Amino acid sequence: MTVSNAYDRRLIGRYSNNSRIVYHRPCLWSAPPTVKSLPTPTLEPGSVIVMPLYSWIFNYAVEIYAKGNPRSYNVAFPVIGGANAIGRVAAAPPDAKILKVGDLVTAEPIIKERDGARPSNTLGLGLSTNGTWAELVRVPLENVLPIDEAALRKRNISIKDLAFYPQLMVAYGGFRDVGLTTGETVLIIPATGNFGGAAVHVALAMGARVIAMGRNEKILAELKAIASEKVDTITLSGSVDIDVAALAKYGPIDVFQDFTPPMATNLSHIQASILSVRAGGRINFMGNVKDLEIPYRAIVYHGLRIYGTLMYTREQALDMLKLIETGTLKLGPAAALTTKGVFKLEVGNTALEFAAKKAGAGRAVHFAPNEE
Repeated sequence: MTVSNAYDRRLIGRYSNNSRIVYHRPCLWSAPPTVKSLPTPTLEPGSVIVMPLYSWIFNYAVEIYAKGNPRSYNVAFPVIGGANAIGRVAAAPPDAKILKVGDLVTAEPIIKERDGARPSNTLGLGLSTNGTWAELVRVPLENVLPIDEAALRKRNISIKDLAFYPQLMVAYGGFRDVGLTTGETVLIIPATGNFGGAAVHVALAMGARVIAMGRNEKILAELKAIASEKVDTITLSGSVDIDVAALAKYGPIDVFQDFTPPMATNLSHIQASILSVRAGGRINFMGNVKDLEIPYRAIVYHGLRIYGTLMYTREQALDMLKLIETGTLKLGPAAALTTKGVFKLEVGNTALEFAAKKAGAGRAVHFAPNEE
């Protein structure tokens, strides 16, 4: 497809050999990722070429791409890594009626099958197809969402601060699925990781009261400090009975949102949380636990509703952006959301190792493939 205007040609022309981080199939002693110059992705109908400005490095990325993939994600190696990114449209196809070259956008990672041939939510940028750790990336048109840049400027929200959006967005998808409303109490476990920590910020912006549970007492104290009158914290004990007793002190729980990772061995906190949800309450599983024993009778007798959520929908993402654009959800260091590091693609393995140590609740690390 011919790029339609001079601005398109200038942007695409800058990257006739497009630098990207390429990962090969990992083993227990994987070599570092390779930075390669590859041909610029071609513009096709139904897709957009995005120029990433900030591409999120989640703290377990090094496990997936360079340390044997212990979480067993379905990665189509060799692949260009990276999921969400904040960037600009470098080229748009004729069937794009809203997006135009130069627009500030998000590149969303979950790709839905357009023909319904397979279950939804099985494909993703950086997993089944090339991702955003690149100077340019081709993204399905429906996965590129416009951002109101004028609204950001009005509220002094920088693009770097906006790059925290991916962590916040995941929890919002779950809260929307369970219908979290203003004034409700939500229990978040573990609240001390990437997504659980972000969930505290999102729940507060949605008008909820939060009970944050986890094992890292330092991070729990940081979460409490965000809004001490609306956030209560509990240190996980590893005992169902002790955790149930601790939760009982904070009144009825309307929603329980869980982000338990696959390597967790003691899952007693999930049982304790289910037993602590009020009659008619909701449970939102967003973690990656393979098998789980649940208090079946309590779920039936208390009329609990269980929702499984993988990421979020396009509509939810658009609504989340409105929370940011209107200032309802605060970003930046003043909101206890800090960027710990920004890296060039050329130091890919260093960046991934840094993220593994420094990223987490309220802390983000990014690649910056392009500068403005």
